[in-house]
Amino acid sequence: MKRVLLAVLLVTACKRTARPPSLGEAISVEQPGGSTSQLFTQGSEIPTSATESFTTGKDNEKRLYVHVLRGAGRTASGLHSEAWWEIEGVSPARAGEPRVMVTFEVDAQGHLALSAREEDRRLASKKLETPPGKAAPSPLTEPDDDEDIEEDPPE
Repeated sequence: MKRVLLAVLLVTACKRTARPPSLGEAISVEQPGGSTSQLFTQGSEIPTSATESFTTGKDNEKRLYVHVLRGAGRTASGLHSEAWWEIEGVSPARAGEPRVMVTFEVDAQGHLALSAREEDRRLASKKLETPPGKAAPSPLTEPDDDEDIEEDPPE
């Protein structure tokens, strides 16, 4: 009798295996000009994270702005604004030179958190209550060609 009951419990447990939680909507970031770059697709299992490299759009900027959007589409105007984030403490340099690595983390409840680093320094990041005045979203940077090239072994 115990074996039959155990077998029934095992079969029932196998049928009830729950699917892991997933995102109900895609998550993207806005690029200058209004296009978007998708970080997570709809249905991505959570918790999850992604890291992207951002840079400045003007010389000697000390802060970046990241506009996070929810929904599917290629333009920011058609998506729902999740939040604007401000990243402070960027090293002043010519436009396009700073490389700030921004990590986007989505927890099991679908809440988004953001952290930023420049080289070995952690930068202050905060979610803004209102969109920044005339500030534009900071551009993503392309990966260095050197980082993507795998050297062939010597023959």
